Amino acid sequence: MARERVTAARALCMRGYLLTVSLSAWMDGAHGIGDQLIPQYPVVSQSVTLSVTGVTGTVIAFAWYKGSSADTNNQIFIVIPPLNSVTKGPQYFPRANWFPNGSLQISGLVPTDQGSYTVLIETAGSRAQHTVSLPVYEPVTASGISTDNKEPQENQPVTLTCSANNAEQILWGKNGVPLPPGLSLSADNRTLTFPRISRSDTGQYRCEASNAVSKIISDPYTLTVNYGPEKLRIAGPLQVTSGNPLLIECSADSVPTPTYQWKFNGTNLAIQSNILYILQATPESAGNYTCIGTNSVTKLSRETSVYVSVNDYESHSGNPAAIIVAIICGSILGIVLISGIMALLYRKYVLPLRGQSGDRGEDPSRIYDNIPNTAAAHPAKEEGPYMGLQRPSQDTYSELKL
Repeated sequence: MARERVTAARALCMRGYLLTVSLSAWMDGAHGIGDQLIPQYPVVSQSVTLSVTGVTGTVIAFAWYKGSSADTNNQIFIVIPPLNSVTKGPQYFPRANWFPNGSLQISGLVPTDQGSYTVLIETAGSRAQHTVSLPVYEPVTASGISTDNKEPQENQPVTLTCSANNAEQILWGKNGVPLPPGLSLSADNRTLTFPRISRSDTGQYRCEASNAVSKIISDPYTLTVNYGPEKLRIAGPLQVTSGNPLLIECSADSVPTPTYQWKFNGTNLAIQSNILYILQATPESAGNYTCIGTNSVTKLSRETSVYVSVNDYESHSGNPAAIIVAIICGSILGIVLISGIMALLYRKYVLPLRGQSGDRGEDPSRIYDNIPNTAAAHPAKEEGPYMGLQRPSQDTYSELKL
């Protein structure tokens, strides 16, 4: 019986408090109370506290509402801290908890928890109301780039789209740096549009999606602009000697690399490479060579031609008999040439000197006076048995003169 009386008294007291709170709701912010979110950026599955600030004095009672007004239908609970009394309202949920200073804590946040929350609070000397906005953040997920044109050709329109969940901001980059000016972005930066794409737009693109609690950078998307073939050309010798190799090469400006086909004098060759090689050219190898380049994406083809001539000189480099004949012929020619030069020098220099010596009656041998007389310089020794046969000296005959 006594317990029933206590319960009835408590209910009566609560009704009186609710009436008082309702009548004082117009005093919103009269004493400067506020709320602080802890943490500042609440995340799904985590907890947040809507901490009441600016309260002076002991809190007698407070009530929380899910919404921007203190409507009874929005009520979460009413708390009388001195009595440790809690009355649950229509918006009550088990994850909501309270603190004696009037703060509200929500655990295990879900996206539907975000929104406005209003608190009515009464202290010994004041009453006040305050509304706070609760955001609930989810980490950014599934960031990636897609396109509406997987094989774009030059001058075609192309759109790149950054796909991301829960992103509040999207930024783009190309080759590791911010986008160059002049590109078209949507209002939310999710799409990047090229009205007429050019080969200079080729590169690696990334998008960065972020919000207050997370950031994800997409994998690089390689944008390849297809064009060509252009400037088809053939490089290589246009004149070769019979028996020597012939190599010519075809190239072009093209993305992707074109396929190649060769023609010789208008006839298709079984060569599907940009290089044409003939091991030993013959006079029959001379003619018009045509290269055809085809782009598999643009479906465009280009062709160019060159004329290659072959000199009909027989090569003897591998014939030993020819080598011997060439050596003999060369030797004979060398001998003849040297003989002719010697005869010319003899007639020009030696014969004139002999003629001059004869005119003066000089002994031609004087021409060689500069050559030492080895016989006079080194007289021969006579053997002993002939010593008695020595020729008398000139003095002996001088005495016989009359």
